[in-house]
Amino acid sequence: MPCDPYASSPLRSHSSLFVTGALKMHIRRVIIFREPKVDSILRRQLTKEGYRILQKVRLADAIAKDRNDQLPQRDFDYYTKAHLDFLVTRDDLPVFAVEFDGAGHMQDEHAIEKDVIKNRLCKLASLPLLRITSSEIEEDDQLTLLDYMLMRYVAWQKEYPSIVQEIENFAAAIKPGYNPENHAVDLNPSFHFDLRHPFPARTVVVERLWRSHRIAWSMQKPERQQAATCLCDVYLGSMGPAENEQFLKCTQWAVVWRPGDAERVPVFSEEISVSLRSWLPLRTEVPAPDGVLEVLWGKIEGPNTAERAQEIAHQFEVRVESIWCLNLPGISAWDIAKNYAEYLGFRAIERWAKGDQPKE
Repeated sequence: MPCDPYASSPLRSHSSLFVTGALKMHIRRVIIFREPKVDSILRRQLTKEGYRILQKVRLADAIAKDRNDQLPQRDFDYYTKAHLDFLVTRDDLPVFAVEFDGAGHMQDEHAIEKDVIKNRLCKLASLPLLRITSSEIEEDDQLTLLDYMLMRYVAWQKEYPSIVQEIENFAAAIKPGYNPENHAVDLNPSFHFDLRHPFPARTVVVERLWRSHRIAWSMQKPERQQAATCLCDVYLGSMGPAENEQFLKCTQWAVVWRPGDAERVPVFSEEISVSLRSWLPLRTEVPAPDGVLEVLWGKIEGPNTAERAQEIAHQFEVRVESIWCLNLPGISAWDIAKNYAEYLGFRAIERWAKGDQPKE
């Protein structure tokens, strides 16, 4: 006879509470945890370079508070309890942290407040903090945006000294009396670095366009342009704050036209947009820069002009102090968004070529 483990248990006599009582449960949406994928990407790009990846590290174990320093009580309570999703270290020293932000981090007031405190504490400790979303871990041609960002970070450490040396050699060769402003872009290390590091899969897509569809990029290989059925390019449209102004929005235009068409009338065009976080808030409410442009352009008019200019300048100072710009070398939100949108532009052309290209 089967044994009933609850035969002599108090739970048996009260089991009706679990059926007929006021207590109710409900199903909820299944959360897909993305941290394992983030961990995989971090290890793929960084461990071979001598970095270690640690998960769920106590914030108090990563950054230290000086004994005599006093944090606001709420910040201190959070400091003693919070964890970092990932901590990247080298030679046992923290290099930067990575936080994966789900939708709640953009909508839930309590989550936002905690994130702001973490931003603030990491800035106080000069620990760079890279906040990513699901967009950065979606694969395109077997590569994610996070892969690309980390590849650039590693490359910057290796290439920056030689880029600076090349620029110094170039500057030393400029003849006396020549205006160096004519080469202002050439003297910027970031400009040279970015030219060397487009989104890697861009080259793959450009080659596929040529091999499979005889579509040539107008910026490459003139001999291909002469034999192409179509020419294409991706143009920068606009760059500026997204609807959530923490994010930088880059718009590019993918365009295809017929060879020999001097007007370049598009047979296909599509707008591509990419948004990437460019700064982190250090306060729950970041004041708006009301009137800053008027001050910069010297166009404040009317009574009390000096007082108004001083007030606006103060507002701008408060705003700057409320923002923490990302400072991982090689990972410029401007360059990452621009290059990724360019790649997506060529992908859009490829989609058109596969399905909608008119026959000759």
